[in-house]
Amino acid sequence: MILPFSPPCHPYSFLLLHSQEPLPPNNMSKQFDLVVKNGIVVTSGDTGKLDIAIKDGKIAHLAANISEDLAEKVIDAEGAYVMPGGVDAHAPVGGLGNVRTTLRPARVRRSAEGPPRLSRSNRWEESLLQVVENYDARAKATGSYCDYAYHVIITRPELETLKVELPVIVGKWGITSCKLFMTYAALQLRDNELLDVMYEARRLAITTMIHAENGDLISWLTDKLEERGMVEPRYHAESRPPVVEMEATSRAIVLAEMIQNPVLFVHVGSASAAEVIRNAQTRGFPVFAETCPQYLHLTWEDLKKFHSPQCFENSKMICSPPPGPDDSDQEALWTGLRNGTFTIYSSDHCPFRYGDIDGKALGIVQHEESMQSVTCPVDQDHVHEVMHGKSGHFKYIPNGCPGIETRLPLLFNYGLLEGRITPERFVELTSTAPAKLVIFDLLQFLNSRTDALMLIVWVISSKRCTLAWPLRRR
Repeated sequence: MILPFSPPCHPYSFLLLHSQEPLPPNNMSKQFDLVVKNGIVVTSGDTGKLDIAIKDGKIAHLAANISEDLAEKVIDAEGAYVMPGGVDAHAPVGGLGNVRTTLRPARVRRSAEGPPRLSRSNRWEESLLQVVENYDARAKATGSYCDYAYHVIITRPELETLKVELPVIVGKWGITSCKLFMTYAALQLRDNELLDVMYEARRLAITTMIHAENGDLISWLTDKLEERGMVEPRYHAESRPPVVEMEATSRAIVLAEMIQNPVLFVHVGSASAAEVIRNAQTRGFPVFAETCPQYLHLTWEDLKKFHSPQCFENSKMICSPPPGPDDSDQEALWTGLRNGTFTIYSSDHCPFRYGDIDGKALGIVQHEESMQSVTCPVDQDHVHEVMHGKSGHFKYIPNGCPGIETRLPLLFNYGLLEGRITPERFVELTSTAPAKLVIFDLLQFLNSRTDALMLIVWVISSKRCTLAWPLRRR
């Protein structure tokens, strides 16, 4: 099945070879199930022209010239990059309120990706164990066409949670990371609570992920903007200037460094926060960082493009932290991807539908002033009528953008093909580093006896872009 794909500046197509499902019994005279020939094989440390032979879901052999006669199926990857599949280390699929992607609908979008990482909040009325069990049941009931694993979001760092439940989650469920928030009233932790969780995370040797924004400063700035009537979607970014992220990042590093707990800063969007992280890294402290596509391709100007008193379109681009004010932040982030400031490149896939009564439209539905003139029923059938001619309030708009489909293509095009990063660095950011950091060391090398979870063959051409489906026979 071939699907159209919107082409960026440098058209390409990519072919996915998925081997999680067993191939049918092959001819006994054939040594391998599949051979990928003539490709430019790329790992995080090296690049070379090799053939890859796969047997029983594992890479069985790598050599310069494997005979086609030895394989049941052969794919000619002449001139194409052959890389490990992507590992998206941060994708809150169906885990934060009304996020509109679940595991099963994401199967198509994620087909170039390896094991995703899903977040689920520890709600106030539930134990952390109950949250994980409930979410796992939801995931299994929905079904998935890809591997997945969980993060846990800790919002109630009580003794029972940290000393009893968290060790069980790590030991029984194999969860290797927790996420902490420094903003959002329902999720925000105080400094002493951050320290409590970091201390236990260090003891259990799990990754501490941090959403670094100063929630109190955001609340204060939001109040000041409201006093001046500056509440349209474009003002979301002005309620969260770069200093909000920079201050929280600095504070979290101080706390983590005091107890020597490694931390991973997720969705870093500003040059100033990246600089703080780089400074800590040069001191030798184990600070890791992630950035995402939206911060490399959007700015405050994108929020202003659709701005008018009767327009709500720019709510589609609202995320937290917001992208930088101008393209100088983008260039600083590209530099960080090159020089190692950023350890991983993730999607932070957190989409809310624009025309959904529980999606971006909440920015209007929950804003009393916008709703004063509404006479139709406030339901999904009338959502566009409810939204028409209104601009709403940014503080009620759910924060989040999609990214699963575009994460790899955007970095491949604007990073690798435009010379900003090397092929090896592409693999490091999208596959090897996230696997090592939060999952396992399985995808570090494309070597003999490694599970062939997925290979991606990137074909660069002047033709229109297409997405070729995984080659699987049932």
